[in-house]
Amino acid sequence: MDLPFTLPNWWRKEQEGQVTVLLAMADPVARRTVRQSIGRALSANIIEVDGKANMHHAVTFQEFDLIVADADLNGCQSFDIIELIRYGRLHCHAFPIVIMLCPPGREDCALQVSECGADLILNADSAARVMPEHLTRLISDRRPFVVAPHYIGPERRAAERIGQASHLTVPNPLSARLSGLPEQDYRRQISMASHSVSLMRRGLYLVRMHKTPQLVSSNSSI
Repeated sequence: MDLPFTLPNWWRKEQEGQVTVLLAMADPVARRTVRQSIGRALSANIIEVDGKANMHHAVTFQEFDLIVADADLNGCQSFDIIELIRYGRLHCHAFPIVIMLCPPGREDCALQVSECGADLILNADSAARVMPEHLTRLISDRRPFVVAPHYIGPERRAAERIGQASHLTVPNPLSARLSGLPEQDYRRQISMASHSVSLMRRGLYLVRMHKTPQLVSSNSSI
């Protein structure tokens, strides 16, 4: 059984009006280019890391509104960190906007990343060029989350998902920060969305349990 979705007891830093970005990229030249690209779209405090361990540490102890990361970070797959965030096991909440960067020609990487819960997957080679356009769209139009048996994250599929799946409107950290949404209201949105995800996951678990026939011991007495 999956653990229930919970919002970790985490110290929340007051940062009303401040966009905080985690930029996790191994190549310092590419990282600088993407940083400049992000700066053209929004004013932000950008924290840079170049390895998976530092990325994990950052999302454990600091809140981020936007995460931009290499899917292959210095030889380590980083998308499992995003999956942990979506399931409420890392970070102070499950709803940062996430952009993952995949190496060109790596269809296997893109397929794995698509199931981690990222909002957007970009080709690493062209990410800097298209980043401002995508950030502008994400600020005003974030896709609703899907809560499915083995996936929590934005609905990225054009076709309808098979089996049980529920859609949920979740907070948009970039929009909240840039619009000056009061911190108390933003935290309330996060709390309500977290509770809704928890209820949806519990409902899916009960459905699976109902469909699974109970095992009867062969040596039970009549």
